[in-house]
Amino acid sequence: MSERRAEKIDASTLGLCANCRHARQIESAKGSQFLLCQLSQSDPNFRKYPRLPVLRCSGYEPDPGSSSTVTV
Repeated sequence: MSERRAEKIDASTLGLCANCRHARQIESAKGSQFLLCQLSQSDPNFRKYPRLPVLRCSGYEPDPGSSSTVTV
């Protein structure tokens, strides 16, 4: 079995989700990684797993604790 390592993806690959307070990194049991939009839990207008990069989003709110890169 090969060892998986985290890779840094720049903000241009993820779009607004890279530093949105509503985006959460999810890893499946098989190691696949996704970004979950938590707004989808309360508003059907938001996709649970949006197609990346997200360039426009009415629910976007910057996360004050994030940087311009995300580890996935």
